[in-house]
Amino acid sequence: MIGTGNIYYLQAGLLLPNNADKPKIRIQPFAAYTKKNFKALEKSSSQFDIGANWFIDGHHAKLTTQYSTRPTYTSASAEPKSKGEFILQFQIYL
Repeated sequence: MIGTGNIYYLQAGLLLPNNADKPKIRIQPFAAYTKKNFKALEKSSSQFDIGANWFIDGHHAKLTTQYSTRPTYTSASAEPKSKGEFILQFQIYL
């Protein structure tokens, strides 16, 4: 997301209600879309992210799963291609 030009970013998420069977686990699905138009590149690119946060015992622990598309360039004038990446994060608050 760094460069000279324009970047448009949209992000949305929703914290789902408590599940009566497992009240200590909350799920928050999210999605994001990015459109980049950099001066150094002739073609603009777009990418998306989709995933979920799994809150365990309130905010004391969080597991995040995310799939993202990322542009790849072979030259400044080439049409960007896309590759996927999967991210898995774990955060704990003591």
